[in-house]
Amino acid sequence: MTETSDLIRIERDGPLGVVVIARPDRRNALKSSMYADIGRALRELDADPDIRVILLRGEGRDFCAGNDISDFKAYGDAVERRGVDPASVLGRSTPSIDLVFVMREVEKPLIAVVQGNAVGFGATLLLLVDAVVVEPDAKIRFPFVDLGVVPEAGSTQLLQERVGYLKAAQLFFSAGMVTASEAVGLGLATMEAAAGEGYAQACALARIWAAKPATSLRETKRLLRRDPEKLDSRIMEEFRVVIPLTSSAEAQAVFTRMLKK
Repeated sequence: MTETSDLIRIERDGPLGVVVIARPDRRNALKSSMYADIGRALRELDADPDIRVILLRGEGRDFCAGNDISDFKAYGDAVERRGVDPASVLGRSTPSIDLVFVMREVEKPLIAVVQGNAVGFGATLLLLVDAVVVEPDAKIRFPFVDLGVVPEAGSTQLLQERVGYLKAAQLFFSAGMVTASEAVGLGLATMEAAAGEGYAQACALARIWAAKPATSLRETKRLLRRDPEKLDSRIMEEFRVVIPLTSSAEAQAVFTRMLKK
């Protein structure tokens, strides 16, 4: 079954749900309405009991060129001409802000497939997913300083956690391109696929994950995504989850299969 909106498409393939950014003529740059559509698509797939893993991909040569610059310009003009208070957009009623929180809230594993350019929000959203498969032509760039703004979507913290302070500073301050192989080496990408094989490789990974016990997969993601805390607190939270899961139907079925081998 396939559902379509103007620029964001939802596809279903067995246990896999796919959100497609479909604006290839503009390098999949995101207009405000597209953020809202992606958020709705992610919520829908996360709530679908038949979907076990969600993939995010861009149609055409590029993954996502980030926010449509014309939207930034229109917002600046509105502030100047109509006296719009910039603080008025600081809430989840703003689609781009809401999407960041939706991506943090998605319980099912989320895999991004990157070919061509992943720039701006197209780069920072990669810090919010659970796996990134890049093709050899992938180019990741954080251009915020060059644009006269600052990084968003929690990336000043997330990128530093991923690559360390010095490398994060270099990537933000210099705004240079990160190649596919560099992204894998830095930990910005999970694996590099052959040219034209990124989506197939991501689907292969997604099907491995989709075959796992759903509850343990979801709870493991939740534990991994928890904010840093005292180790004692993390230990107790892990045991709080694992003890009842040991007697769950999913786990008991696995134990039974193992004992029959």
